[in-house]
Amino acid sequence: MKIKLLASAILLCLIFAFNSKIGLKEKIFFDEKWILKNVDSLFVKNTYKAANDLELPYRLFSPNKRHNQKIPLVVFLHGRGERGVENGERIYRNAGFIMNKNSLITAQSQAKYPCYILVPQCSNKTNNEEWAKWVGNSPETPFKGLGKNGSYMMNPIPSESGEATLELIEKLISEKSIDTSRIYITGLSMGGFGTWEFIARKPDLFAAAIPMAGYSDPNQTKNIKKIPIWIFHGNKDKWNPVEGSRNMYSKLTEANADVKYTEYNLGHGDTFKEAFKEQDLIPWMFSKSKK
Repeated sequence: MKIKLLASAILLCLIFAFNSKIGLKEKIFFDEKWILKNVDSLFVKNTYKAANDLELPYRLFSPNKRHNQKIPLVVFLHGRGERGVENGERIYRNAGFIMNKNSLITAQSQAKYPCYILVPQCSNKTNNEEWAKWVGNSPETPFKGLGKNGSYMMNPIPSESGEATLELIEKLISEKSIDTSRIYITGLSMGGFGTWEFIARKPDLFAAAIPMAGYSDPNQTKNIKKIPIWIFHGNKDKWNPVEGSRNMYSKLTEANADVKYTEYNLGHGDTFKEAFKEQDLIPWMFSKSKK
């Protein structure tokens, strides 16, 4: 009798474990399917007319639940291939923290990490328009001034898209219930340039930054050393030299900054995909706040 009861108990445990595993897979699949179905409508389209007269397209995700306290703002800067004015889905499709299984827009994530998410679109009205602007960058010579070591010298005058986006962030702060001690920024490729540049131009604005595979200006180390930064790059990157990120990590480490560096044995695009899969990335970002 005891043997039969034991066998029945083991069988029930196996059935429960199997069903739980199936349920978990279905839940993950459902979440991914839900994201693809709903993401475009959740990121509301808008345009901001900046002081420099640029009309900046942008998408904004807002929590559907009211919060008694102010909540963080996450800013995502896309790459060069997504420049334009149409404000379509391509401006956020490479943002893993929006599109992958760790998406911040799901109900589960919003319960743990409630936030606004801003995704602006960089203008393509001139060949040299980017999130960043460096010495040598002009319509006639868009890439002049980019060193083979992954660095450049920041232009005293920002790009129109960069200036407009920083202005838009301030506008959203004045209109939304945003926690100004927890504004985060991340970007890939051209958006990696922009991430470095935005924190250098507005070091008191951001609580943490995650630049991915972008050029940077090592002369800005002093300006940004108080901002927690997690850098990502691939050592097979044929577009933006990995040496730039290595150099920034070294300089920030010497300055006793709160800095992390992850280097993959990967090329340009695969680096972003891998970086957004890091399980510690989202918790790390949301753990940071300005002092």
